[in-house]
Amino acid sequence: MRIRDGWLSRQLRRFARNNDGAAALEFALVLPPLCLILVGMFEMSMLMFAQASMEGALREAARFGMTGSVADPADREDDILAIIDKDTLNMFDMDDASVSFIVFPSFNDAGKRESYNEKGGNPDRYDAGVDDGWVAHGTNDTDNDGVWDDGGGVSGVGGSAQIVQYTVQYDWQVITPFMAPIFGKNGKVHLKASIVLRNEPWDATSTSES
Repeated sequence: MRIRDGWLSRQLRRFARNNDGAAALEFALVLPPLCLILVGMFEMSMLMFAQASMEGALREAARFGMTGSVADPADREDDILAIIDKDTLNMFDMDDASVSFIVFPSFNDAGKRESYNEKGGNPDRYDAGVDDGWVAHGTNDTDNDGVWDDGGGVSGVGGSAQIVQYTVQYDWQVITPFMAPIFGKNGKVHLKASIVLRNEPWDATSTSES
C-alpha cells in the first residue's frame, strides 16, 4: 500500500510540474474571444466605410441631378439611383434602401420636414401605422407636437433653380453576435445621409424663393 501511495504521489507531482501543452490550452481559451473582437473591428470598419460611401455617393448623385442634363424627371431619378448604387459598391440592397427626393420652397423649409422610412407608397406624406421611423413625441418629432410635419415639401427631383433635398437611409444588419445588442435596434444600425442643394438655373424663366 505504501508503494502504491508513493508511486501515486510521484506521478501527481510530476503531473503538477509538467507544463507541456499549457500554451496550446491558453491559446484555445483566448482564441474565441479574440476572433470575435477581430470580426467586430472588421465590421466596425465596414460600417464606417459604408457610411462614408453612402455620403460620397449621394454627393455625386446630387451633382448629377442638379445639372438637369436629363430633362425627364423620372429618367433623372433612375440615373440618380444608379449612381448611388454604383458608388456605394453594391454594399446596399437598393430595394431595401429608402431614397427620397423632396422639393422645398426654400432652404429654411428643408430642415422642417420630419424624417421617416417610406413604406406606404405615398412619399409626400407620413402614413401612420405603415411607415417606419417616425414616433409621436419621439426622436424624429423635431418640434414635439405629435404630428408629422412635411415642411411644405413635395416629392421630386425638382426643376430649374429649385431646392431639393436628397436623402438615403439603410438599416445595416450587424452580424457579430456580441455587437448586435449594442449597436442600433434589433441588431441593425440605421445609416443615413442627406444633402440639400439648389438645381442649376437651366431654365432662365424659372424663379425660386431663396
